Amino acid sequence: MNKPKRRKSFNVDFERRNAPISLIVSDVDGESFDKKELRNRAAYFLLNGAPEFSVNEENGKLKLLAADKDFYAYKGTGATEVQVRIYHFTENNAETFSCIEKLKAENLETMEEAYLMQRLVKEFALTQDDVAALIGRSRPAVANTLRLLTLEPEVIGLIESGKLSAGHARTLVKVPKNQQYGFAAEAIKRGYTVREMERAVKAFLTPPEVLQAEKDAKAAMKSAELKAFVERMRSVFRTKVSLIGNDKKGRIYIDYYSAEDLYRFEELLNVIEDFND
Repeated sequence: MNKPKRRKSFNVDFERRNAPISLIVSDVDGESFDKKELRNRAAYFLLNGAPEFSVNEENGKLKLLAADKDFYAYKGTGATEVQVRIYHFTENNAETFSCIEKLKAENLETMEEAYLMQRLVKEFALTQDDVAALIGRSRPAVANTLRLLTLEPEVIGLIESGKLSAGHARTLVKVPKNQQYGFAAEAIKRGYTVREMERAVKAFLTPPEVLQAEKDAKAAMKSAELKAFVERMRSVFRTKVSLIGNDKKGRIYIDYYSAEDLYRFEELLNVIEDFND
């Protein structure tokens, strides 16, 4: 019997206390954030109360582990003190925890999430199952996000610029790399939905003979449905019924051979009209 895989774990004990903002340091430059967005977040904190930040204690300094944008926004309110959760991680665990916290708590762009997940897998030796469990997502969701990193850099650039959605981009993973950008550009130009993009990629990857076989099978099925429909009409009208055309357009001929046939058709129409009333 196979032993169940053990997921990665590390100590996440912390102490909560108020700390001077001057002791908190961030690896992210506050100038990299949009000033208007910081002011809006600062106004939000003034109205709704101060946030709580996760920090790691290092040599008397408190190193911010996540929420850098919120930290600079709150600092902009003029506050001098803030509540923090203080951890005592090793450097490696501090980086791991920081990536996890950012994936859990921050509103990140898709590619930012992908890069953080990649760090957890490659640098910190977590499995995709570990990442999924630690950030509260499904393993397929993690795997789908990581697959975006296998795309051509030009396509990744389109995602990062917001010109191509992650949903559109995921359909390109199976397309040869030298043709991915062409598909992406065409999707943007034509305004494809994700479903339309999926169909275009499927048509490109499927051999012509297979596509023709699928088309023939679909046509045969529709033809069988039409034949069954004509047979039903013959059974109801009790006379010859002919159909010329296909499932989209055509003509139906109903033969009659006597006044009794016409009378029977009229009775059927009366029943339909009474039902509609």
